[in-house]
Amino acid sequence: MKPKLAFIITAIACVFALAYISGCKKLTYVTATTSDVNIYDYLLKNPDQFSEFAKMVDKAGYSGFLNAYGTYTLFAPTNDGVKAFLTETGKASVDAFTAAELQNIVKLHLIKDTINTSVFTDGKLPHVTMLGQYLLTGVSNENGVSSYTVNRQALILQPNIFLSNGNVHVIDHVLKAATKTAAQTVEASTDFSIFTQALKETGYYDSLNILNNPDTTRRFLTVVAETNKALADSGITTYAALKAKYSKTGDPKRADDSLHMYVAYHIFTDARYLADIISSPSIPTLQPLEVVTTKLDGQDVLLNDISFNGKYEPGVKLQRSTSDVTASNGVVHSSTAHFAVKIRVPVRVDFDVADQPELRKLTNVYRQVTTANAITSTGGGTVFAKGAFADITWNANTSTTSTISYCCIAATSTTQYGWRADYLRFPMGNTSRNLWVELRTPLLVKGRYKVWISYYRGKASANNPAFPNRVDFDGQPMQRTFDFSAQKPTGTTGELEALGYKQYTEVATTNTGQDLNNVSRLLGTVDVQTTDRHLVRITFLANSTGQELNYLDMIQFIPVNDNQQRPIFGRDGSIIP
Repeated sequence: MKPKLAFIITAIACVFALAYISGCKKLTYVTATTSDVNIYDYLLKNPDQFSEFAKMVDKAGYSGFLNAYGTYTLFAPTNDGVKAFLTETGKASVDAFTAAELQNIVKLHLIKDTINTSVFTDGKLPHVTMLGQYLLTGVSNENGVSSYTVNRQALILQPNIFLSNGNVHVIDHVLKAATKTAAQTVEASTDFSIFTQALKETGYYDSLNILNNPDTTRRFLTVVAETNKALADSGITTYAALKAKYSKTGDPKRADDSLHMYVAYHIFTDARYLADIISSPSIPTLQPLEVVTTKLDGQDVLLNDISFNGKYEPGVKLQRSTSDVTASNGVVHSSTAHFAVKIRVPVRVDFDVADQPELRKLTNVYRQVTTANAITSTGGGTVFAKGAFADITWNANTSTTSTISYCCIAATSTTQYGWRADYLRFPMGNTSRNLWVELRTPLLVKGRYKVWISYYRGKASANNPAFPNRVDFDGQPMQRTFDFSAQKPTGTTGELEALGYKQYTEVATTNTGQDLNNVSRLLGTVDVQTTDRHLVRITFLANSTGQELNYLDMIQFIPVNDNQQRPIFGRDGSIIP
């Protein structure tokens, strides 16, 4: 037994609020002060609250380990909550349940880890219960008073009671386990009758109907089911119409059949609640190498809402009120519109790194030629701290406050020729500069690409040593490094490409020779495995201190068989064939 002092917790105030509820008051809870007792002892010492649940624990045979050393979290229903449960289930008393039934009930309320409300989110808790199901937390707001909810079934009346072998959260109702698999959950709703038939015809109904799947990668699965109305809105009113639209082989069970692919594209691995979906920019599906992209637009969770090749493609919305439905082996969501795998071919992507959503909102900064945005001999630009951009992050060597900058120059400049006349400046090096910078790309279609990095060459002094940078694509290093202080060599178009360089901007007509400082360097080729957004990381490699004058303009992904030289790009935003 640990020393008693270690188990005495002083009362502290804990204030938490869940951001997805607009207009809610903050939740203020006071953590209880307890003596040195274990969870089961705590239930026994408070019979006015927990005598009924203590009976459940005892008959289930779990009083022993809940009174021993360990780390647990228990959601403990009050006596009133247990009595309401007895009425709902038609039982006269706790004794009317078998030991096995009570074991399942108690296991749903118990997690083998200590979890307090500081980690509660609008979504599932980080660990499954001992029954093997996730609990879902959220916030209820009634009459201006906010309370944490569990599984949309119970309110937390008193949280964070710290005991010697874990935590107790007091709840007002007994939690009910999901009794249907994901397949059965979809089938149970008449709104999904067409989609249910598609699940059965493709064989995915059986895949979604397995409890404790020995394939641990499919222990939990998530289904985005399309309602009959969503299908009807796209002109599909029967399963026969759905099959006629997609099944080109006539056998939906074949992996190469388009109906099979359509259904696979609606299933994700793991139990992904709405909060999990929006926390990742894309999610792999059971259709190999295909993902859905995700976006939170206000309170709307959108799938495949993207801009691709200069064209906006509206996404489909998940219906919040009928989503986040827990199944015994996963979770089910409801889509308000029809969607399917998009067949795309590799296409060139000219990734303008300075075109970020957060910058676009700053109308007094974005593409404004101002003193604050100017390039100077020591760097220049409007400064942004870490965390300013959703799709760019960086890491300093010795300073957690390192920055990057946005620079915009006049379109009449005779030195800088950046596309659209702007750059992101990344101080790179040791000391307080950045060791690496990571950017998330626009959508890339799976295929093979040559990758070019384009920058305005800066050099702090003639004596500065070279400092190479490595570029990784999804964690894999590219074949060539590059140096922000390196000029483009001279030569013909063919000679330059053979050396791994090209002219990517308009050619200087005055102050000739300055285009040597506007450099596009071939990094190598990549095999993009999934149609998705991907990560590019630039890592400083040298032992020198590095420099501030690193101006990144764009990263190009050009299919290997396409023209690598044209088009070129103008400061005024033009694209020159």
